[in-house]
Amino acid sequence: MFHHKKRARAPQLTHRQINRLMPFTGAPLFHALQLLATGDSARFHMPGHKGEPLFNSYAEIFAIDFTETYGTGNLYLGDGPIRDAEVAAARYFGVDDCFFLTGGSTQGVLAMLAAAVGEGGSVLLDRECHKSVCYACALLDITPHFISAPLIEPFAVSGALPVDAAERALLDHPEIRAVLLTSPTYYGVCRAIPAFADLCRAYGRLLLVDGAHGAHFPALGLPAPVAEGADMAVLSMHKTLPCLGQGAVLLAGAGADKRALRENTALFGTSSPSYPIMASIDLARAYTEGPGRAAYRRAAETCGDLRDYIARRTRFTPLAESDFPALDPCRLTVCTAGTDITGRRLADMLWSEYGVACEMADDRNAVFILTGADTGASIYRLRRGLRCLSGRRREEPLSLAAAPFPPAARVMPVRQAWFSHTGRVAPAAAEGLVCARPVTPYPPGVPLLWPGEKITRAHIELIRERWYNEIEEITVVISQQSGKGGHLL
Repeated sequence: MFHHKKRARAPQLTHRQINRLMPFTGAPLFHALQLLATGDSARFHMPGHKGEPLFNSYAEIFAIDFTETYGTGNLYLGDGPIRDAEVAAARYFGVDDCFFLTGGSTQGVLAMLAAAVGEGGSVLLDRECHKSVCYACALLDITPHFISAPLIEPFAVSGALPVDAAERALLDHPEIRAVLLTSPTYYGVCRAIPAFADLCRAYGRLLLVDGAHGAHFPALGLPAPVAEGADMAVLSMHKTLPCLGQGAVLLAGAGADKRALRENTALFGTSSPSYPIMASIDLARAYTEGPGRAAYRRAAETCGDLRDYIARRTRFTPLAESDFPALDPCRLTVCTAGTDITGRRLADMLWSEYGVACEMADDRNAVFILTGADTGASIYRLRRGLRCLSGRRREEPLSLAAAPFPPAARVMPVRQAWFSHTGRVAPAAAEGLVCARPVTPYPPGVPLLWPGEKITRAHIELIRERWYNEIEEITVVISQQSGKGGHLL
């Protein structure tokens, strides 16, 4: 039902008063928009709702939803209260500069790869990287090279990335311009960023970090990736902080080309960035810098308590520091290996029987994100659900160590494969063909196969074993353009 009723106006402020107050607020962008919303003005600009409470549920959001106009600033020009908020965020994260993103970390990944690697360049990647990195390689014709980490058992998740393997890759491929790591991973595993930063400095390369899942680290007293030595990093504020979906930041160190980063965020972002999203980035930073810090430290303590409880009181196995020393303190990964249930089945039963929704699940694990917003009642439901479901399970011998996904031979550039003539086939029919789109269980959004890689029987067998109900089709190259015609592969 639509409701259109006049909103009671707060005492009106003049534009001069608004502009004078803006620099002196803890969340400068949010407060500037609030002041404008309560000021004496008539809006004859976008958005079409004009700040009026047309829909009750969106009334407060509409009120601060502006466009580039008097007193709001311009994201891609880097001015006004938006810039004030970015500067405050840079100070909080301990970095040289910060750029707000309204297209999630994907926008930041594209922007920093464009700045650091550029068109036609080469990059060394953590094989656990997000599919957005694949998109950047397709758009910019970047050649990827990969390093992989051994698996942590019984979880079958990647562990420590070998720095020596990265060094060998830099020696074998001197054309590599940058190294990109994912830290923390979806499962909460943190990479050795200082060691990779030292390596990159020694070889004159840039270090980029997709830290999408680690925006809450400073609230826990942990450094952001750029503060650890990375040249650039993206953080998804919305993933772990009280921020609207798609809110993210791109952090820049002293060695980053900041002008190129700003220009590339515009290249890969919308020309109408959402002011409510940007204001929520500003608020989330101010909150975790202030009262939210204690809430996040309590969340980390709760996560530690849950790990202990699961280890003592259930048949499940939590990923703990005894398994890997550097973990996200607020990420709970629960492994079902050694029981008669899969991680996916555990997740489904938690939802259907206890109303507990996890972040993701795979064949062996269910993953839960804890933040400062979790209530005691929610934690109790999770704890009770895990205990009760464990009591109905039977133990089974641990399966053999999980086989890592087999390496794939690149037979075509990513861009060429993506823009070739393509078709879809069942996995069983894909042997010997060339992948044209990333084969990506989601979440976690990590491609098993990249465009341009040849699909083998070993790949198909593992896909059918572990992802049989997620990957029903694979997009492959059918023909490749050659002049005016084409030829079948």
